Amino acid sequence: MDSFDQKILFEQVKEKLPSHSSLVHELAELLEVSTDSAYRRLRGQTKVSLEEAVFLARKFGLSLDAMFHHTKNSFPFMYRGVNYNIDSLENYYRNILMEFEKADMMGETKIYYATKDIPMFHIFGFPELAAFRLFFWKKTIYDIQDYKARTFTLDEANTPLIQIGKQMMMKYVKIPSMEIWSEEIMSSTLNPVLYYYESGVIEKRSVALRLLDLIDDFLNHTRKQAELGGKFLPEQDGPTNPGNFEMYYNEVTLTNNTIILKSGDRKYAYLVQSAVDYLLTDNTIFCDRTQAWIENLTRKSVKISTQAEKFRQKYFAQMHRQVDRVRDRIR
Repeated sequence: MDSFDQKILFEQVKEKLPSHSSLVHELAELLEVSTDSAYRRLRGQTKVSLEEAVFLARKFGLSLDAMFHHTKNSFPFMYRGVNYNIDSLENYYRNILMEFEKADMMGETKIYYATKDIPMFHIFGFPELAAFRLFFWKKTIYDIQDYKARTFTLDEANTPLIQIGKQMMMKYVKIPSMEIWSEEIMSSTLNPVLYYYESGVIEKRSVALRLLDLIDDFLNHTRKQAELGGKFLPEQDGPTNPGNFEMYYNEVTLTNNTIILKSGDRKYAYLVQSAVDYLLTDNTIFCDRTQAWIENLTRKSVKISTQAEKFRQKYFAQMHRQVDRVRDRIR
């Protein structure tokens, strides 16, 4: 493997390991060699075989191709998306749930979230509203065959996918997060409600109005979380971890959903596209630059959690007015 720099492989394997793990002992165990042999590979005295490199790459989700063409401006991303079927969507959410559980084991965790849509982690506290959003993705975004001729009913909330979403939300409310919202955050939910009602996908006016009432409930709950500075489930009276929610308002419409998950001494960047598909990398340079971009956005935003009460009330009143305008059209 003359064109392959095995130091890069070991650096990326080390980044994947918990901070308390020993790289040499992990390699010795995984490759079934002695500790001395593992040390020789780390020092470059023994070349890593192609079979060993492939094994390690598969084990830790690494890209060997990127290592053969590695530069400081070239590094791998992992793609995770939905393959236009319901089972794939369920697996997608199970993977996110597992990533939250894995983060719990790696040390103190925090999420930095610049969002142009209602964050999906929040919305599962309102199952019928979450069901509508998932229905829209399945029917319109991913064009899943079984949904082509279906109309939306509130029974969509009684599915395994909603239960997975609830588990995901229960994890999310415990993780400290900093979120940046914009004025346009409601459009990706309100526009589909109006479109589906006017096109007959939502057949009953009462169902469309119920969704709008739930959006109002969601906004009231989010405002309360911002006021108290902590996340909690809608059925709870207040946060169990006060101080774990920072909310900012930015006047500039954000063009994508970008997330940094910081867990222990590790960082992961998530770039969301096509509603829920995302690219994931743990490259240190990219993650640091993305986190710096988000933090720079906060300096140009207004913090509306625990402070700026007048601005917070004005912001949420503005979003309620958006809901009212759609409600008036449907009525």
